[in-house]
Amino acid sequence: MTNAATVTTDPALAMPDMKVSVRQVFGIDSDMDVPAFSEADEHVPEIDPDYLFNRETTLAILAGFAHNRRVMVQ
Repeated sequence: MTNAATVTTDPALAMPDMKVSVRQVFGIDSDMDVPAFSEADEHVPEIDPDYLFNRETTLAILAGFAHNRRVMVQ
């Protein structure tokens, strides 16, 4: 039997442990804070400071993450 309060060491099962500002992280004018992981794993690429996020698409995806909802991107 497992205990629901058991801390997992499997990164695939880990939950975000902090919140970040969409404005600071993505450069999008929004007051939204979204869940994030404090440490990156091997699947996270290096940050490209020249990449520009599409505002509408990024906000839709981030809102889905923030509210645990599915998002359709076309």
